[in-house]
Amino acid sequence: MKPYQRLIAAIDFTPSCRNALREAVRLAGGSGAAITAVHVMDEFLVSELKRALSTDQASVRAEWEARLRKFVDDSDLGTPHVETEVRIGNAFFELSESCRVRQADLLVMGAKGSRNEPNRVGVIAAKCVRKAPVDVLLVREDAQGPFKHLVACVDLSENSAKAVSHALQIAAQDGASLDCLHVYQSALAMSLDYGGLAAPVASTMDDQGLHMWQSELDKFIEPLKAAAPGVRVTSLVKERVNIREAILDHVTETHADMVVLGTRGKSGLRELLIGTTAEKIVANAPCSILAVKPHILPEGQD
Repeated sequence: MKPYQRLIAAIDFTPSCRNALREAVRLAGGSGAAITAVHVMDEFLVSELKRALSTDQASVRAEWEARLRKFVDDSDLGTPHVETEVRIGNAFFELSESCRVRQADLLVMGAKGSRNEPNRVGVIAAKCVRKAPVDVLLVREDAQGPFKHLVACVDLSENSAKAVSHALQIAAQDGASLDCLHVYQSALAMSLDYGGLAAPVASTMDDQGLHMWQSELDKFIEPLKAAAPGVRVTSLVKERVNIREAILDHVTETHADMVVLGTRGKSGLRELLIGTTAEKIVANAPCSILAVKPHILPEGQD
């Protein structure tokens, strides 16, 4: 699988988006990818600025294009090769349209939380994870330099193979280690959650099933590892009732600084990854997140 070739960095002039821009430049450095920094202005704001300043839309756009250029130049990127673009309209639509027009394959955004919910991401970022036509990287504001430990969520689907491949590329570029994690829900584990009354499931409850899934996982990732022979890869199977809790617990326990997941799982159902699992991981993961889209999103799904 080819590395990312065209990156869009969403800019809202916050410290978190500056960090995301720096991360986009750093990742692009390994492949020579093109980067465009895009800022979307709200139509109402533009209207108010036109009225307050007695000017026209072209002048407002030009002013903010100059501000965007200065923001990029002041970000100490170490490279002059970052294009800029200012759009006016709905933030999600305009970012998606910029990705389409520029044939981007990765949208990079800052993930900023709040005092009470430090791991939460913004509404637009969450919507881009669900609906943007390209892969989305959410960069935490405290992310520093190369990633050290990645966790790829694997459900043995074609899309999770794509996620593992991208995780391997990043790990190889950064000299990071990679855990490939599959969470196994046995019939026994599911039965213990009947009626919403979940109980802890001992790892020894279904040894036969665990061994079977470990073998399947090893076979699944073995051909993918060939593309990055220098990366230390660990394959892990965990038996848990709640998939997202198992993933988040592993991310926390291993101090991972990036989790990579597919937004459509093996069944194509929203509930498998996008929705109850992926959105909860995006909302609660304490690290940066790479959401990998399938090659073609099923029509009508979000």
